This record gives sequence, C-alpha cells and structure tokens, in this order.
Amino acid sequence: MSLRPVELEQVVAEVGARLTGAVAQKAWCPLSRLAYLELRVPGHSVVLCLCAEGELSRVSAAQERFPTPGEPAPFQRWLRGELTGFKLQGARWRDAERVVELDFEREDVRRRLVLELGAPGGLFLLSDSGRVLMHSGEGFAQRRNLYPGMAWTPPEPLPPEALAKGRSAPSRLVPVEGADLPYARAAEGLLGARDKTSRAESIRRRLAQPYRARLKRSSRTLEKVRAEAGRGPEAEEHRHVGELLAQNLYRLKRGATEVTLTEYTEEGEREVKVVLDPKRTPKEEADWHFHQYRRLLRGVEQARHREAELAREVAQAQSALEQIERMDEAMLLAQVEVLHLATGAEGAPEGRPFKEYVGHAGARIWVGRGSEDNDTLTFKVARPWHLWLHARGVPGSHVVLPLEKGQEVAQEVLLDAAHLALHHSGAKGEPRGEVSYVPVKFVRKVKGGGHGQVSFTREKTFVVRMEPERLERLLKSRHADAPSP
Repeated sequence: MSLRPVELEQVVAEVGARLTGAVAQKAWCPLSRLAYLELRVPGHSVVLCLCAEGELSRVSAAQERFPTPGEPAPFQRWLRGELTGFKLQGARWRDAERVVELDFEREDVRRRLVLELGAPGGLFLLSDSGRVLMHSGEGFAQRRNLYPGMAWTPPEPLPPEALAKGRSAPSRLVPVEGADLPYARAAEGLLGARDKTSRAESIRRRLAQPYRARLKRSSRTLEKVRAEAGRGPEAEEHRHVGELLAQNLYRLKRGATEVTLTEYTEEGEREVKVVLDPKRTPKEEADWHFHQYRRLLRGVEQARHREAELAREVAQAQSALEQIERMDEAMLLAQVEVLHLATGAEGAPEGRPFKEYVGHAGARIWVGRGSEDNDTLTFKVARPWHLWLHARGVPGSHVVLPLEKGQEVAQEVLLDAAHLALHHSGAKGEPRGEVSYVPVKFVRKVKGGGHGQVSFTREKTFVVRMEPERLERLLKSRHADAPSP
C-alpha cells in the first residue's frame, strides 16, 4: 500500500513548488530506511518524511516523528553535518527508476539526498560531484554494488509493462483543504497511522520472539525431564529384582537366559520370571540391578529439581508474553531500539561486547570494548574463519573482521582494521605501529591468564603508518550500539 507513482509525482511536485528555498534545520534517521528533514519556511517549519520501507514507502509531511532510539545512526550524523543550513533547490520524481531526488545548496556547495523506493530501498547522501558520502539501508553492497566514495548511479528502470501498470493506478490522495502542503499531508494521512501500527506490531514480535523461543525450548525440555522424573517405579523394579536375585543366588546358573523365582508376599507366594544376561555371574546380575536402581534414583532426583526450574522458566516466559500482548501502541513504540537489533532465540537482547565500524566497501569491523568483552568477541561471537587482529607488543582491544567462509580480505579493509587495532591499544597516538593478524581458529586463551590474554600461531605481521583521514572516516562510521535491557 505504498504511495503509487501518480501520488509520488503529486507530492514531489508540491514539495518542489512550495518548499524551494526552505532551509534544512534538523535531520533524523530513526530506522535504516526512514528519515525526517525539518525544513524552515517563512513563518513555520515542515517535517518531511522520506520512507523506503516496502509497503510504507512514501514522501509526506509528517505530523509527528517516529522516535529515535539511543545513539544516532551514522547516516543521521551525516545528514546533520552535511545538510544543516542548506537550502532546498528542487525536488524530482524519476518514475522509471522509482527515485526521489532533493537538491540542496549553500555557498556554492551542493548536496543531493536520494530516496530509492525499489528493492533494496534506502537513502543516499551525495556530494556535489555525485559521489556517495553515506547511505542508509541494507543490501546496497550486494545488490547495487554501491559504497561510500563511489559515484551514485540510478537503479535499473522498470520494464515498460510494469511502468505502464503503475502509471495507470489512480491517485488516492484527497488534498487537505487549507494545509500548507495539501498532497503531502494527505500522503501522511494515508500511510502515517498504518506505519505506526505496523512498526508497533514489528516491535511486539521482536520483543516476544526470544520469550516464545524460550517457552518452546523449555516446554520441550520439561516434557523430557518429567519423563525422567517419572522413572521412580522403574528404579524400584530394579531394586526389587536385585533383592530377589540376591536371596536366590544359589539357584542361579551362569549362562542361563532366564529364571523363575518364588517371591513371598503378604498375599502369599508369587512366581516371578527374571530375564538374565548369560555373560554375567549370578552376583554380577544382582549387582547390575542394584546399580541400575541407584543410577535411576539419582536421575529421578536430579530431574525433579530440574523440573521445578523449568516450570518456573515456562511460567516466566508465559507471563512475559502476556505482558507484551497487553502493551498498547505507545508502549511498544517506546521500545523502538529493538528494531535495530538482530533477531535471535537466545533470550532478551543484551549489549554487544564490541563496537562496530564500517570500513572500505562497507566491510564490518568489530572492536572489543574491554578485556572481558575481548574474550567474548574472540571466543563466543567470532567464527573460526573470521580474521583476528591485535596491535603487536602492546595491550589493546581484539579486532575481528567477520569475513564470509573462504573470503579473501581486501588490502584496504585490512588497513582499516589495523588502524582501529592501533587506535584502541597502547599505541594510540603513535605515528606507526605493528599489527598481527590471523584466522580466529589459531587464537587460544592463555591457561590461567587474565581476561583478554591470548596466544596465537601462524600469524602475519605488518607495519602500519597511521593515516589521520582514514582513522577519522572509520571513527565517524561507528554504528549505534545495541542498548542493554
């Protein structure tokens, strides 16, 4: 239900006609494909919403912003740093490529903000030469082969049939009478409330997902544990047979496969047929049953303790799910930070043990936060084929390049990671330093050593001459951290 081509054409034409000359005052990027620009026109301000989120895609004049969680995203910092004080010079809708372009200028310096509405969808901030300063979204590296520093090119145009079909859909926008931007306000009225509801439900699913996983896992384990806790009668049967055999050892013959023994009970005599293992002696047979009795009894006792723990876990997960289901839209939107976290089935989201930076060609670089986090990053988060780096001869953070299996590391990416390794070490501020690197599988924790102390083999070492511009670019690229609960 995103805006149709004719609707986007109406809104963008209106923005170009009524907001040209407006000054960009503030910018927000609460989610990877959602940005807001506050544009000042004489007498009032307009908050322009730029969304490339699938069925919610639109350009509109927002009444209220989606909340921005935690530390600003890198794209938000770039928008504020590059567009604040710039004047809007024009707005264009490229129908065939499904692209909106906003041109800004200040003192002969030009910037262009591009909103791509087709897959993968997202935003680009371009320099006056048309090169990408920063982008916000996912999939540009894989599907568009676009990285910061490269010249932006528009996506492939739609096929003529799809283009004609899109153009044939009539506009649903009813201009808001008396509004400063009648079509842009109508566009927000069409999709704004749906946007909030959709994202609130996404947050609800994200919040509930770890508890659902825990409930499923604990319930499944609880069934098995209850079965183990119910083996008390089986244990008693082994004790009973063991005692019966011990009382009749003289009647047992080695090599027999079964024997019928007489048991004396309060109800009288009872014949009991016992299966024997021909490889055991009579005493070994009795002892085996007593051993099974003790083993099962220990298992039953442990299972009962574990059963109580699992029952509590199940009850807690059910209670948490009930609370999440009772949360209204406002309460859910207050938890917007969960939309920035990767989904997982291992309980509630926690703060990450590393800081993430973006290197050359969009490569991710992880830097441990401290000694304990270094251990977690290297031995729990990183995979064996990831590349591990450390400043040689000085204490410092562990640095990991999360490569794909079998992927060769690019020289520029290696230099980026090495700069971060030196910057987050005792060599910080030095003009040069040595950095060692090795696949994670060759890193070992020092036995009895403190947190972060490791040994490694098959490493390679090289000298790095620090480049201030490279380091500044890396530090500016740091991703927002996952907040602790």
